[in-house]
Amino acid sequence: MITKETLIRLTAGVLLLSIVLACTVSLDLDGKEAEKSPAERTLEALYLEQTAAALPVVDAGGNTQPAVTVTHTLIPGNPGSPDVEKDEIDTSNTAGTRTALGDSFRLGNFERPFSEGDMVYHPELDIVKLELSAGDDFYYFTFLMSGSGTDGFGAAYYGIEFDTDYDGRGDYLLWARGTDSTDWVIDGVMLLEDANGNVGGSSPVVPDKNPGDGYERVLFGPNDLTDPDVAWVRVSGSDIQLVVKRSYIDKNRWYWRAWADGGMMDPAKFDYNDQFSEEQAGSPNKNSSQYPIAALHMMDSTCWIAYNLEPTGTELGGCVQIQPTLAPDPTDVPPCDCSRSCTSFGFDITCCNYCNCSWQGVEFGCYPP
Repeated sequence: MITKETLIRLTAGVLLLSIVLACTVSLDLDGKEAEKSPAERTLEALYLEQTAAALPVVDAGGNTQPAVTVTHTLIPGNPGSPDVEKDEIDTSNTAGTRTALGDSFRLGNFERPFSEGDMVYHPELDIVKLELSAGDDFYYFTFLMSGSGTDGFGAAYYGIEFDTDYDGRGDYLLWARGTDSTDWVIDGVMLLEDANGNVGGSSPVVPDKNPGDGYERVLFGPNDLTDPDVAWVRVSGSDIQLVVKRSYIDKNRWYWRAWADGGMMDPAKFDYNDQFSEEQAGSPNKNSSQYPIAALHMMDSTCWIAYNLEPTGTELGGCVQIQPTLAPDPTDVPPCDCSRSCTSFGFDITCCNYCNCSWQGVEFGCYPP
């Protein structure tokens, strides 16, 4: 616990440094340590060691306990250039018709940033682009949203699922309530794990009748702040940014997918398409008999995106898919009979080239290559 004497000493130190720096001190959280002055580094060290945030603790019964003091030692900076970028559908283009493109209930890829039934559009739930940047200590995820909406981001959760064993099931979930803070905060942020491996039920990605119990283990959250620096959230304009410590994701290559969820907001119900039938979920496609959206509303999610992996194109629910090659029509008759030799009488230039022979001109005709 920080004593009164320590607080007085720290306050005096901070005031003195503030005067020396003429109120221009910046924590310079972009990671450029070499460019910081000694005074800036001293002030940052004091800040990281002693700055505390008081967070309420909620027990298993839902009762709020007295606030706990949290001391941070590692705070995220600014993300660098993105290592991965992924464009998503901007549903604002079709919001006027109360419909969306690209929604797939079967693959759990939801494009439905609308309210239930009346299909009112919510731009704060419409992901239009994603960026992933790997820093020295953290993975940074930037959600470029269509807008912040009337009520801002605070009524929704934003998340990143990690599939570290490439089986189509999420293994970890970074889950954060939206915020209006432009500074990094840990309020409402959790890192969850599917310890028993049943996210997705019996069959990953696609719906089945044996839903699992979702993400049941808390690695970081209001009730577990053993390491208070695991995961953070902040807002930047109409973008939401999430970070997680690299050391808490057990590999450096994985598939990931993003969520903006203002509807279910329940990690214990992942995957959502196992918990509800297509009829119960509804659809944002006006050509569907399930239109409009119902139980699964106010959400946007993505396909599985590769990080440090080369997709095969056969991953179920993956963003990269091999386009099928049409088989030849068995009724098609080959234009030339290539079972004959290249020097066969009657091979003209067309059949000679078709059968991979060598055309030597009208005088000499067709010869083996």
